[in-house]
Amino acid sequence: MDNVITLTRLDTGESIVLPSDLIWSDEFTWVPVVQSVERTITGARVVDAALLIGGRPITLEGEGITAYITRGDFRVLHAWVSVPNLSLALLLHGEVRNVRFVRGGEGDAKGLSAEPVINYSDKVDGDYYSSLVLRFTEE
Repeated sequence: MDNVITLTRLDTGESIVLPSDLIWSDEFTWVPVVQSVERTITGARVVDAALLIGGRPITLEGEGITAYITRGDFRVLHAWVSVPNLSLALLLHGEVRNVRFVRGGEGDAKGLSAEPVINYSDKVDGDYYSSLVLRFTEE
């Protein structure tokens, strides 16, 4: 399996390589089917089911103090999460998925977070951050 994880802006083609130790934590929590069950006045059970189109959550996160990223790359991601309606191509496990950052609303989840390894007062782009978390929704 290919461990390279990249994120590419579809509007500019700009790309960033993400840490290869990111884990897709909600890979199997989403089911692409919605269903409703009702009873008729006679007591018969009526089941309606349909496939969902898009909206699959994709959360990539480092486990513990892993998923190191430079401050410079984190700043790029932070700029991207600040662009409304930005479409991205996520290369993950050898497959490309069209995604957008999650921005609040759903439990006020942030689309992006990380912690500085050492919290210097005079930060530079070469400083490292860890515990990277990226939250997307698939288009």
